[in-house]
Amino acid sequence: EEASALAFGVGDAVCVFRRSAGTWSRDGVVVEVLTQESRVDHGLHMPAGAVKVLYDRCGRVSCEKWIPPAEFGAELRRADFAVGDAVSVLCRSMGLWVADGLVVEVLSEATVVDGGLAMPAGSVKVTYANGGMAKWITPEAFPEELRAQRWWSGECTDERPRSASAAFDLKTSSSSLGHGFLCMSLVMNLVRGREAQAPTLGSKERSAQPADSDSDDLDAYIVSGAAGVNGSVIGRYRRIGEHNDRPKYRNAYGAIIYFDEHWKMNVRDDTLHWCYEVQEQGAQPPARAWTAYPFYGDSSSPGPTVVRAADVEVLAVSGVTGPGRAVNGRYVDVGICNGRPKYKNSSGAIIFFDGSWKMNDQDDTLAWRYAAKDSAAHHQPPVGAWAAHRFHGCDQLAAHVRACGVQGSVAKS
Repeated sequence: EEASALAFGVGDAVCVFRRSAGTWSRDGVVVEVLTQESRVDHGLHMPAGAVKVLYDRCGRVSCEKWIPPAEFGAELRRADFAVGDAVSVLCRSMGLWVADGLVVEVLSEATVVDGGLAMPAGSVKVTYANGGMAKWITPEAFPEELRAQRWWSGECTDERPRSASAAFDLKTSSSSLGHGFLCMSLVMNLVRGREAQAPTLGSKERSAQPADSDSDDLDAYIVSGAAGVNGSVIGRYRRIGEHNDRPKYRNAYGAIIYFDEHWKMNVRDDTLHWCYEVQEQGAQPPARAWTAYPFYGDSSSPGPTVVRAADVEVLAVSGVTGPGRAVNGRYVDVGICNGRPKYKNSSGAIIFFDGSWKMNDQDDTLAWRYAAKDSAAHHQPPVGAWAAHRFHGCDQLAAHVRACGVQGSVAKS
C-alpha cells in the first residue's frame, strides 16, 4: 500500500509491530501526528506525517514510539479484529455509532453466511444494541462501519484507566459528597470529553461557538459522565433557540438537549433521534442523572449527569491568544491549594494561590502564565486584568477574569 493510503489520525486504533519480540501488539492507538518535519522526544528527527503511538498497555503503563511514514505497513497497520473484541458499530437506521458492540465471528476464508449472503475472508459478525442486533461487515466497510475501542480515545467502557475522580459514579447524589469533590469529578469528565478527538455517535466536527460572555451565565448547562458515556455529549451547552415550546441547547461538538414529550439528548443536531433521556416535562432540562435510551443501552448502561452551569461555575477568563489560550473559559472549584480555593476549567487550566493568585494553562502549580498584582491578601481570585509572566513576553495580552454563574449575578445586583 502507498503511504497516502495508510494515513493515520489521532485516536485511530492500530496494530504496532514489536521489534524486540517480532510480534504485533493489537491494542495500539495514535496519539500524535506531525504536520511538519520536527524534532520530537529526546531530539529524535521525524518527517511530516510521522505518528506517535501507545501500545502494550498494562494497567496505567504503556509503551510508546514514533513511526515515520516510510515504516507504515511494516510497523504500523490498521486495527484488525478478533472474536471477543469490543467495538463501536454504525447503526445505519439511526445514523449513530453504538458503543456496546462485540465481535462474535471472524471469517478465515470466503463463506456464504446467514441468508445466503456471500462474505469475503476477514469479514466479521458483530452484535450490538445490548445484544439485540447483529450484522456482518466486510473488511472494505471497516472504516465506515466498525471502530476498535481504545481507552485513550475515550470509547472503551471497561478498560479505560480511571483516576479517583474519573471513576466517581455521577449517579450518586451530590448532597452525599463534598462540593469540591463533585466539581473535580465534573471537570475531569469534561476534560475527558475534550480529549475524545473523534466523537463516537455521529458528530464529526466541533461546531462554532459564540465567544464567551455573561449573557448565558444563568441559562446554560454542563453535561459530564464517567467512562462509558459518549464523549460527544460531554461539555457546556448554550441555548440556541426553542423546540416544542422549550429551550434547546447545543454544545461545542454539536450535541443537543431538547424537549419532545420529555427531555432528550442527542449526539448531533437531530431531534428525530436521541441517546439519553429523562422522563420529565418541566420547563428546563432536569439537573440530575439521565439514563440511556433503551435502544442505545439498558438499565446498567452509564448515563450522563446534567447540572446547571450557574450552580458550579465561579470564574470566567477571556482575552488570551497564542500558546496560553487554554486559560480561557469557565472555572469550577476543585479543591484547596495553599489554604485557598483552587479552580480548573475544561481544558485543564488552573487558577491557584501561591504567595499571590496565579493562573497556568495546565495543572501545574510550580509554574504560571498570569498573576494578579498585589493579591496576597485576597482570599478569592480578584476580578480584572491579570498580567502575563515576564518569561512569556511583555507584549502578551492580559487575561481578564470575571465572576460568573450565581456568584456573578450576586456581584452585579
